[in-house]
Formats: sequence, structure tokens, C-alpha cells
Amino acid sequence: MKGLSAKLLIMALATTLAALPVYADRKHGDVENIGNRSVSGRVFGIFPNFVSLEKEVELGAQIASEFEQTAKLVEDPVVTEYVDRVGQNIVKHSDAKVPFHIKVVDSDEVNAFAFPGGYFYVNKGLILAADNEAELAGVMAHEISHVTARHATMRMSKAQYLQIAAIPALFVGGYLAQMGIQNALGLGINLELMGITRESEREADQLGIQYLWNTGYDPNAFVSFFEKLQEQEKSKPGRLAGWFRTHPSTDDRIVASMNEQRYLSEKEYYIVNTSEFESVKARLQSIDNAQKSEDADLAKQQKRPTLKRRTEGGGGQDPGDTGDVDVEEDEPKKRPTLKRPGDPDSEP
Repeated sequence: MKGLSAKLLIMALATTLAALPVYADRKHGDVENIGNRSVSGRVFGIFPNFVSLEKEVELGAQIASEFEQTAKLVEDPVVTEYVDRVGQNIVKHSDAKVPFHIKVVDSDEVNAFAFPGGYFYVNKGLILAADNEAELAGVMAHEISHVTARHATMRMSKAQYLQIAAIPALFVGGYLAQMGIQNALGLGINLELMGITRESEREADQLGIQYLWNTGYDPNAFVSFFEKLQEQEKSKPGRLAGWFRTHPSTDDRIVASMNEQRYLSEKEYYIVNTSEFESVKARLQSIDNAQKSEDADLAKQQKRPTLKRRTEGGGGQDPGDTGDVDVEEDEPKKRPTLKRPGDPDSEP
């Protein structure tokens, strides 16, 4: 009974902490101070981040190094310089406190992702899927927001605080009670981390729209790209089921994005697209087509049938023959001749 009570107590604590708002008012409403504000917040609204900014950069560098050992990057200088320049311009108009390292990954997946400390990767598929520069910049601004808000190390710190909070309880009660607390703690941490991930996505959407607007892009590009995701979900139901475990639904994100725009002052004009974006996208598409054509030709060559030799007994391919070498003709067989009686080679 004591074990059950302890389990319920820890689960109730985890649920209560997850429900507590970090701010009473709208978060990050001071858009006029972008660049001079701290958006990383505090764990549970109270505790500081366990990981220092310096350690976070070191962690990101290590993860990025390991990732690039297996990843295939786009090396074309025109494409990489353009994407880096678009990203660095957003970083300059954000709340970033670390330098960013931006690279393009040779992947068809429509996505971008950032590691802690400013190591940022944009997939080739995202550039090709975007209809204009503002859509590309919108997704990049969202990922930059994850870094400025330090979401990765905030999750790490949250798990640490939950573990520390449970230590005194482990010394109370018997073995069954302690096991109940540990099991409940594990469940509580999983729920907490899932909750903060969803909240992190919402926060990154809000900050991303602000950074997009502050850089001069049309903030509505956020909504137009979400509508594309929505169409993909309808055409391929169930494919993104796992994604929804840690992300708000696309409908909710569209509504929240449109609501955030109401708080942003109107600019005289917005950047929607540039001729350079169209040029770079066409160049990348051409490179991609050439690579896929080359891969297809190579695959055909590997599947091309080869002539195989037969052994003298007609038993199929010579065991030592790979079929990949030129086939030499067998020695011509001797034609039968009629032998007369008295010939030296004739039989009696």
C-alpha cells in the first residue's frame, strides 16, 4: 500500500509540474527587444539550466562531428554559401548567443535540424520543397529558435532535477515502496520530457515567426508551409503518427502561428521571394537530377547479364569463372575421320 501511495504521489507531482505555466502573461511578447533578451527561461520556471553555454557548444560540436562522419553533405559552393547567408541573416535578427555553423545535407527528407550550440543542418529536400525564400527561411527560423531557447539542454536539466527530487524519497519506506517510487519516477520523467518537447515546438514556432518578421520576411510563410505539411498528412495518413507524439498537431500550429502574427506590427513591405532563391533551387535540382541519373546508370550496369562458360561436361558455369571476364572460345574439336584397314592408327 505504501508503494502504491508513493507511486501515485510521484505521478501527481510530475503531472502538476507539467501543467504549471512558466509565465503568467504571453511569453516573449517584447518583440521590440529581440537580440537583447534571454529566451531560454528556467526549468519548471524556477531552476537554472544545469549545462553552461560553453558546455552546450562543446556538446554540439561533438554531436556534429559524429553526425558528419556518416552524413552526406552537399558540397556545391553556390548552394552552401546561399543557404548559410540566409541562415546567418536570421541569426543576426534573433536572440542567438552563440555563433551558428550551417551546412546542407544531401537528403530528400523535407526537414532541417539543429544540434545544441548552433550546429545547424538544412536538408536538400527542404530547399526543393519550398516554394519561395520566405518558406525556407521560416523553417530555418524555427530551428534557430530551438538553439536560442536552449531546448535540448533544458530537457536534460529537467530530467536531472526530477531525479534529484526523488533521492530523499528513496530513503523512506521498505523495498517495495522504493521500487514503486523508482518506477513512478521513470514514468514521470518520460511524461515530463514529452510534455516539454511539445511545449518546445510551440515556443520555437512563436520565436521563429518573430525572427522571420524581424528579418524582413513575410511571417505568413510559416502558415503556408504548415499547410503543405497538412496536405502530406492527408495523402499519407499514419506516416507521421510517431511525429505527433512530440509535436503539436499541424492544425494547432497553423492557428497559433496566425494568432502570433496579430501581435507583430505591419511592415511597409515583406520579402517573399528572390531571384537568387529560384536560381539556387534550379541549380540544386539539376545537381540532384544528374546524381540520380548517374546512380540509375550504375545500377543498370551492375544488373547487366553476362555470358557464362560451360565446362566440357556441360555441367554449367565453371566454378572459378565469375562471368565478368571475356569468354575465350574452347579449342576446336577434332573432326572424325574415316580410317582404312592397314592405316597405322586403325584398330584391327
